[in-house]
Amino acid sequence: MNKGIRLIAGVALTAAAVLFGAANPASAAEPAKKPFHEIKYANIQWFDPVYVADEKGWFEQEGLKIKWVGEIPAAQLVPSVAARQIDFANRHTPLVLTANAGGAKLKIISAGAKTTKERPHMKYLVLPGSSIKGVKDFKHKKIAINSFGACSEYVLKEYLKRNGLEKDVQFTVIPDANQEQVLKQGQVDVAVLHSPYYEKAVGTGAAREVFSDYVVDNGASGMLPYFTSEELIKENPDVVRKFVKVLVRASNWTNKHHDEAAKIFAKRRGLDPRYVGSWEYYKDGVVPSQREVQWWIDLLVREGKLKKDQIKAADVYTNSYATAAVGKKK
Repeated sequence: MNKGIRLIAGVALTAAAVLFGAANPASAAEPAKKPFHEIKYANIQWFDPVYVADEKGWFEQEGLKIKWVGEIPAAQLVPSVAARQIDFANRHTPLVLTANAGGAKLKIISAGAKTTKERPHMKYLVLPGSSIKGVKDFKHKKIAINSFGACSEYVLKEYLKRNGLEKDVQFTVIPDANQEQVLKQGQVDVAVLHSPYYEKAVGTGAAREVFSDYVVDNGASGMLPYFTSEELIKENPDVVRKFVKVLVRASNWTNKHHDEAAKIFAKRRGLDPRYVGSWEYYKDGVVPSQREVQWWIDLLVREGKLKKDQIKAADVYTNSYATAAVGKKK
């Protein structure tokens, strides 16, 4: 008898549970969420709106998740994208051009940062008591750059050439993070620094600015684009589209909220927010014209790094993802 009662009670409880579950959908098993698509991305040392977008959760809204792979030396970012070790990066245009000339297949997918008078890409700094007042004083001086083959070398070389000093300086490769220290120690005479390093060096009184890269053709060389491999574009164009959509959102937001963007970057990089800035970004991530790429093609031809007509500017970049991100026609 007791056994029968227990059996009936068990059936009743099971039925009640089924009815309760049907009446309360929230308690039923929820459908599995789609997994995020991981984006392999380096912990960039200079200001990058990717940090802003990640902090605000904008990538996750598009089904993406940044997989931070750690810092990669500046000189290795382009090879890392070409080798598919990371998915996207931002470095200066000449590195993309020379990589493609060497057989890599990379494509610029968003214009990224630009040089303005107020927010230049680079600043050329010396000690406060240095006798260096202008570019003419760079003669026979030792200059720190973060790598060869990119903006810190070529933009200054171009300016030196225009002032008859091309062969009268010595370049030495030192990471941005270490340049202030070697400048203080007297190992170099000039430091070529990017944000946020020049803000700190000047803000703390450790160095003073001689000029910025804006002096060369009003910053025509300053585009710091984002690029990826053409293989990734073919394999997963939707991921590229979503990445650029978020990047454009973060870049446009940075242009309107420079101080807040700088604080986010400082937080993510463990930096003192008092001495961190942010760059200005091309509106909607669009490369405004072929000039921004052609400037570099012409320079690299003069430097003997490219052959004339070896690369066409129109083949190096696409605005299709950036314009799609803001609902514009190509």
